[in-house]
Amino acid sequence: MKDLLTPRFIVLSLLVIAAALTRALPYLIPHIWNFTAIGALAIFSGAQFSNRGLAFILPLAAMAISDIVIGNGFSMLVYFGFTAMVACGFLLRGKVNVTNVILASFISAGVFFLITNFAFFYPATLYPHNLSGILISYSAGLPFFRNMLIGNMVFSAVLFSSFYLLSKRYPILAK
Repeated sequence: MKDLLTPRFIVLSLLVIAAALTRALPYLIPHIWNFTAIGALAIFSGAQFSNRGLAFILPLAAMAISDIVIGNGFSMLVYFGFTAMVACGFLLRGKVNVTNVILASFISAGVFFLITNFAFFYPATLYPHNLSGILISYSAGLPFFRNMLIGNMVFSAVLFSSFYLLSKRYPILAK
């Protein structure tokens, strides 16, 4: 409970909420589909929240709330992929630098893509449950992967650099 009252937790939470709001962009202004901060906020949460439980709970709650607001259906597969992205952020703990954030952005987008486009998770009427179906599913998902990757890169730069600059200005935010 003590973790919830710190300035660090409050600032991190506000950054996660702001990033989650980017999921509403398609409904507010035209933009590229899947170009949101949702992947970056998963990486950022895994890297920055000292409490592992909160590192998962906050971004998953933000995702669930935004799913409700935009009328998105709940897909266990998407949440599993999103959880894997938070875990990618754990790899950055204590090692946040430009190279590692870029690597985490690539790896997390790749893991999410592989999980959520695996054809065997979809009805056979959508993709046949064989190698051909898997390849078709992955091919169909490539534009979304590209957009997520670009979103991860851009928004990770925004989140990590914003928090870095805030931490320099307000040392109380540092671990």
